[in-house]
Amino acid sequence: MATLTQSGIGAPPPTNPDLPNGGGGGDDSGRNERGSSRSASITGIVVLMCASLMTFGAMVSAMVVRRSLNTDWQTFPLPHILWWNTCVLLLSSLVIDTARRLLRRNKRTYFNALWTAGAVLGAMFLLGQITAWRQLESKGLYLAGNPSGAFFYVLTWAHAAHVVGALAAVFYVEYRALRYQLGPARRTWVDVSAIFWHFLDVLWLGIMGLFVYWA
Repeated sequence: MATLTQSGIGAPPPTNPDLPNGGGGGDDSGRNERGSSRSASITGIVVLMCASLMTFGAMVSAMVVRRSLNTDWQTFPLPHILWWNTCVLLLSSLVIDTARRLLRRNKRTYFNALWTAGAVLGAMFLLGQITAWRQLESKGLYLAGNPSGAFFYVLTWAHAAHVVGALAAVFYVEYRALRYQLGPARRTWVDVSAIFWHFLDVLWLGIMGLFVYWA
């Protein structure tokens, strides 16, 4: 360890000064803090997805039990727009994931464009869901009607509520991206938003499969 002596006063600083363990102190601690923050964020989104799965699992279990109780379960044709909505949601997930990968390669301009497109597609999915609900209402299928229609509304509304929350995170990332405020410390938002968006894709495919089989 270099010591301050009378002869050293006024001399140029050493080329390779001895530093405490970790060499650079603040930089390493900053990286460790970002790593721990990222781990906490990923853990949080995993817990949220598990809670959502449990919620939807309880709804599906109630649906299975209710369907087996008596013979008042009626089938109904699914609105064709639901198939388009499915394609839009899957496309938005693909676009958002592509944008995420481009950001890792520091292609910010392409990231901004694709992330914006993914956010717009997500909003289009919600508009499509509203259209589907209105089409069912025009055919006389309401929440207070047949049990099959009631479970359809409950499951799709619950999924739409999750989409609204996910879109809020996606648009937050969009806001930061357009202001070029997505530094390394904030890019965890991108990964967390993309993970949850993909989760909503899988959840929606399960809901669609359930009603295609039973509707």
